[in-house]
Amino acid sequence: MIYIHIPFCVRKCLYCDFYSVTDKSLYRAYTDALIKEIEGIKGTETNTVYIGGGTPTAIGNYLLEIVDAVNKNLVLSENCEFTVEANPGTVDEKILSSLYKKGVNRISLGAQSFNDNELRALGRIHTSKEIFESCDAIKNAGFSNFSLDLMLATPHQTMESLEYTLSCIEKINPPHVSAYSLIVEEGTPFYDMELNLPNEDTERKMYYYASDFLSKLGLLRYEISNFAKEGFESRHNCGYWRDEEYIGLGAGAHSYYGGARYFNASDIKSYIEGKGRKEDYTPISEKERKLELFMLGLRMTAGVLYSGEFPERVNPLIEKGLLEIKEGRLRLTPRGTDCANLVFMEFLND
Repeated sequence: MIYIHIPFCVRKCLYCDFYSVTDKSLYRAYTDALIKEIEGIKGTETNTVYIGGGTPTAIGNYLLEIVDAVNKNLVLSENCEFTVEANPGTVDEKILSSLYKKGVNRISLGAQSFNDNELRALGRIHTSKEIFESCDAIKNAGFSNFSLDLMLATPHQTMESLEYTLSCIEKINPPHVSAYSLIVEEGTPFYDMELNLPNEDTERKMYYYASDFLSKLGLLRYEISNFAKEGFESRHNCGYWRDEEYIGLGAGAHSYYGGARYFNASDIKSYIEGKGRKEDYTPISEKERKLELFMLGLRMTAGVLYSGEFPERVNPLIEKGLLEIKEGRLRLTPRGTDCANLVFMEFLND
């Protein structure tokens, strides 16, 4: 698996703690540095490529150069899933058609909400009207595989406004939806603001209402926050949850291969200068790897194959009704899904 990070945004959202900047003057130099890093793994075979950010589509034609470099230097499998993240307000049919012709076959669109007051509160640059326009452009460009990101429990969101957002999803009929509850992270503008947020009980009601609504549209939950029609699950993200190895390219990108984690420096100028690339690494023991496989795999509704490992961690969670074993697989119960982070904490390294 290959992940490529584009750390540029038109404007940074108020909730975002991912590494990104808004300096357009760095587009050229960053693109050149990224292409050089791609050339450095020439011949690498992969079955998924994911270009994320930031907002990859914010850099326009520079993105097309990066896609060209991927096609020229990497060996993509015959059915390679090639995803590009996009945001409404940064895409049109022209660039989407160019991406499609160059082999990109999946778009992940950051919609978040179809209520304009909620979008403004999140610091998004687009309107609900532009989401519809972007989805039309995605379909007209030839994409049959695309995803919409939604956020739950955001400022000013109510059950009624969520119902409206979901009704818009029904009109668009995407094959994949990601629905994440807002987490206010330290270091973001939201962290220092007084926010009008739904309470925890309402957040859970929103989650289950959205899950039920999406399932009626044929979008079945296959991971805590991800829903898809059959055959449209994100293969790249499933690779993460199955603890598969991956190479991350770009400023701030992480890699996992050869029994260790590697990190690129989260500083664009250092990255452009060729500094801090995979210099920091953390070796992973076999026990740590297995614990991580459990923690990640339990995110998926299918759970993980289980043959009695870590009984001192698993059995108490089963007794509390948070985990269950069915047909040889360990998985979260509905109650466990509600407090999944507490379950995952039990599998963090000692």
